[in-house]
Amino acid sequence: MKRLLFVPMILLAMAMHAQPMVKVEVSPDTVALGETVEVTYTIENGEGKFIMPDMSQLPLISGPNSSSSYMYQNGKMSSTQSYSFVLLATDEGKIKVPGTTYQTGKDILDIKPVEIIVLGEGEKPGSAKRKTEDTTSKTTREKRKF
Repeated sequence: MKRLLFVPMILLAMAMHAQPMVKVEVSPDTVALGETVEVTYTIENGEGKFIMPDMSQLPLISGPNSSSSYMYQNGKMSSTQSYSFVLLATDEGKIKVPGTTYQTGKDILDIKPVEIIVLGEGEKPGSAKRKTEDTTSKTTREKRKF
């Protein structure tokens, strides 16, 4: 009986390990005019191709900046790749960072667009009203993870 449960558990663990995880972090997501904000795309255990988002219409001051790390531990490999962009808040309102994709073989992972709120002069980032997030994303005060 134990063997019947062991084989499906091994197959499930292998399938879960094969899936890359893509995160988008924005710190902070609410800024005042003239401040900078960093948008970072992080791919964990991915062996595909990250398609850079079109940043030509955004106030980009740095990027794409990339880094990668690979670790072999107990015969298993794990990897992390990061791509970051630094934006300057030049106009009051919202900065919309376009969505993009990550391709792994035949699979395509869609990465949702990200909004950054730019407050006017005299407003503080803590005073902005937060919009309601959908249930698929987790929001913290300083970073968004999708």
